[in-house]
Amino acid sequence: MASQVTESLAVAATAAAPAKTAAHLITQTGVNAKEEGPSDGESGNTGDDDLYFHQRIEKNGQQVLVSWTKEEEKRVVRKADWLFLPIFALMFTWMAIDRTNVSGVLTSTFIKDTHMTRDQANTGVSLLWFGIVLLEIPSNIVLHRVGPHYWIPLQVVVWGILEVCQMFVKNASGWYAARLFLGLAESGFIPGSLYVLSRWYTQDELASRTTLFFFGPSISASFGSLISAGALRIEGKGGLFGWQWIFLICGVSTIAVGLIAFTLVPKSPHHTNRLLGGLVPWSGWLSEREADVFVARIIRADPKKGQASTMSIGLKDVTDVLFNWTTWPYLIICLSGLQSAGGLQTWGATIIQSLGFTSVRANLLNAPAPVLSSILGVFLSQFVDRYKRFGYTIGFAAVWTMAGLIALYKLPVTTQASWSFYAAYVVTQAAPSWQPLNVTWLSLNQKTPQKRAIAYAVYIGCSNLGGTYGNQVFRGSDAPLYRRAWAACLALGAVWLATLIIQTLLFKWTNRRFAKKVYEDPSLEAEALYTDRKGRKYRYYW
Repeated sequence: MASQVTESLAVAATAAAPAKTAAHLITQTGVNAKEEGPSDGESGNTGDDDLYFHQRIEKNGQQVLVSWTKEEEKRVVRKADWLFLPIFALMFTWMAIDRTNVSGVLTSTFIKDTHMTRDQANTGVSLLWFGIVLLEIPSNIVLHRVGPHYWIPLQVVVWGILEVCQMFVKNASGWYAARLFLGLAESGFIPGSLYVLSRWYTQDELASRTTLFFFGPSISASFGSLISAGALRIEGKGGLFGWQWIFLICGVSTIAVGLIAFTLVPKSPHHTNRLLGGLVPWSGWLSEREADVFVARIIRADPKKGQASTMSIGLKDVTDVLFNWTTWPYLIICLSGLQSAGGLQTWGATIIQSLGFTSVRANLLNAPAPVLSSILGVFLSQFVDRYKRFGYTIGFAAVWTMAGLIALYKLPVTTQASWSFYAAYVVTQAAPSWQPLNVTWLSLNQKTPQKRAIAYAVYIGCSNLGGTYGNQVFRGSDAPLYRRAWAACLALGAVWLATLIIQTLLFKWTNRRFAKKVYEDPSLEAEALYTDRKGRKYRYYW
């Protein structure tokens, strides 16, 4: 099993030279850049913005030394933050809305109009997640062959069309087919996008950018609830039910976002001057000089991102990730932690409606919590980027979630206690968004880009696999108290927290053993993945 992976970043070779020489070399080089080869970086930096970093990249068959200041680096990163990252976040947002808008659909007349039972509707919800899991890794192989600037926008347009098609569902069979094919179309989008982001940002930037990538999806339940509330208000317009309007509005919006992405997503930092997948030239948002700096800074921070312009993902890369003991704690945390409160994304509005609120009001009341969760998640990501303490930070979110679930378990779902239960629901849903931190943690503990790509696919596959059972927790026979559901959520949360504690302790223990081995054999320092601010090297981020 192997695939050719088209890389979007450059490869460097070691050297350093005065800034004047670098500028001269860059001036002599052509605009089109092909980057390849191994690298190391050197720096004359002492912490001031006006001192130069130095890094060689290969362009048009010759070595080119790029020298830049910290201020210049900040400027090109800001451009990516404002012009590149938002496109991916926007695509992810509409993907999440297309998944979670079923929460609003289920508060409408959907079940009655399609002659389904509540459990049949739940089965269709689970089939979407099953469909995503089926093609997660194959989709990423196609992405690396075709290129993310083509493949990812195409995916968005296709699942937007399938989202619209859901408005024509007449019965359970049609619902099952629609959700399954929607899941198949969405397969690979998240790990593929995460891999692209990992090629555009350094280790010190990745946690906060991954969190921003997840920011839109984190608040998608809020957007979806507002869209649902508006759509349900126009019930009967154009001869359509309210739930049909939800699917139509979301699907058309998704298609529009996919077309925008096809227009603007570049092949690499050196290709921002081409629109529509590189077909139409324009001025671009990175000049050649800025693209050189962007590429050089990535290679200087992580030479492993500068492997050959094409690389292959082989069976050994897959087995190395799957059979490495460090991978499995992340997957257990994903399968338990996400689903400890994951069912609320689907059934949250329905549960609120059972408190005695109308369908429109229930959707509006479902909006605030995800926004709070996302904002708190951004603050946590800033902490992680600064201190690199993933286990402690995710543990904070786990304890918060567990406290909320205990309150939900204790409080009865009755109209007499509606506002107290709703407050507990908001607190639980407002727990800081932690999944982007966990997936970033996993990627940073991978040695090579190949393993990072596989790790992303495996992790997101597990995340989606969890969706197949996370929604099944809230069964119609358990309504309205959901005692068994809350007990199941608490059990999953306990597994999440216990695994996280064990994982963090194991990484710290392994790092101590690694430090002793390095003391005896300094050549083992090459195995280190993390160097703290005091220059101490560690085998794993923890």
